[in-house]
Amino acid sequence: MSELIGLVVEVRPIQAHFRIPYNSLLLDSYPFPPRTTAIGMLAGAMGLPEEGFRKLLQGLRYGVIVEDPGARVEETAAIFKNPGSPLYPITKALYHRPHYRLFFAGDEKTIERAHDALLDPVFTPYLGDSESLFFPAKRDYVKIVDVEEAEESTLRSVIPGEEYARGARFLVLRKNNLTPREYRMPVDFVYRGKGRRAVYRRVVAFAGGFVELANALDVLLFGGEPVFVF
Repeated sequence: MSELIGLVVEVRPIQAHFRIPYNSLLLDSYPFPPRTTAIGMLAGAMGLPEEGFRKLLQGLRYGVIVEDPGARVEETAAIFKNPGSPLYPITKALYHRPHYRLFFAGDEKTIERAHDALLDPVFTPYLGDSESLFFPAKRDYVKIVDVEEAEESTLRSVIPGEEYARGARFLVLRKNNLTPREYRMPVDFVYRGKGRRAVYRRVVAFAGGFVELANALDVLLFGGEPVFVF
């Protein structure tokens, strides 16, 4: 197996929406970029076709820290097919000015190509839907770092739901925080012909503090920062 290196991407978009596909009348959003979305963003920046995206999903490991959840806002629109049809109110959740740190680990060639693509993308990077444009959080928003394997029980990154359920406590550091909550995050796709079906994993996301777990997890250190990767 090739030695892993890391890519850290720090973003602060004006708005972000990562649809949770559970309810057609409420376009709810994850408060963080799911694995499939984040790797899809890289694939688009690199100009990869669907097959290239599939290979990237298999070759990269991903983690995320929600530095600031931003302000959750909702907008509602009435949808109708023709003048005689009933109106269907659709509510969409957005996060205004969130701040994320995205972590990717992979082989040197892939990471270097992704790094260069984010600096000069083939297609415009989005954070979720097409209205959520990628915005750097600072000047050096993308960097390559060394990666090391380690064990850690105190984390700021999104963590597995089953590990949180075994025992944990949330220590708040900032007023603008996000209480730990479990989500079903898409981590991969199963392909059948031209169709595909998402594969989910239970995760716990939070912001504005850190979680102390009852048991240490296998993590990757990205330049010394412990991150659980999926």
